[in-house]
Amino acid sequence: MRPRIGLFEEKRGRPRGQSSEYYDYLKSIVSLANYHNLDPKQLADAFLEALEKSSAHCESLEISCRDNNHESPTFLIMKNEQVVWQSKIKRESIKNPDIGNYIENLPIPFNSKKKKHNMAQKIGNLKFGMKGISVKGKIIEVPPPRTVRTRFGTFADVSNVMVADETGSVRLSLWNGQIDKFHMGDYVECSTCTVRRFRGELQLRLGRKGTLSTINEH
Repeated sequence: MRPRIGLFEEKRGRPRGQSSEYYDYLKSIVSLANYHNLDPKQLADAFLEALEKSSAHCESLEISCRDNNHESPTFLIMKNEQVVWQSKIKRESIKNPDIGNYIENLPIPFNSKKKKHNMAQKIGNLKFGMKGISVKGKIIEVPPPRTVRTRFGTFADVSNVMVADETGSVRLSLWNGQIDKFHMGDYVECSTCTVRRFRGELQLRLGRKGTLSTINEH
């Protein structure tokens, strides 16, 4: 069993060169966003806006900045006039230009109090943070593969294909050898996958135990 820190399933430790205080801030962002079904990067942007303008909104959440003249101002989050979170945060943490990359690589928070979702999901019902789900659909777009540098310093080929069903469509990342195995028009099933967000769009990702296979058309 993986050790847990707070609400998080710890996987790789904090970002290199970053303090534990900054890592705690990143975890708070991802945890709050997951709990309220928000994009964590948009929530981080709302914190920055609140720092600059004293207040900001991220959908249903209202973020207020207090003691703005201090090195670590206090931030208050309210929803429907109820306080949901409050903490001091260093200015340099909020203004870090690489915060989006760090958030993208953090594990999704573990929260046993949240309602569990059904294992099989229609694409139109996908929400950020879902994991261990199964999705079926038809590949309707296969972009040319591109070479990217991974967070581990290696290079890999990736193609973010578009998978659709009768309720909507979503991107699915195919890596290296997977790219040549699936083609336009294939009906596929993605099992044990996670819903993440990339550049503002929901995206399906296979976990370590995830599988992707072709299926018969229904």
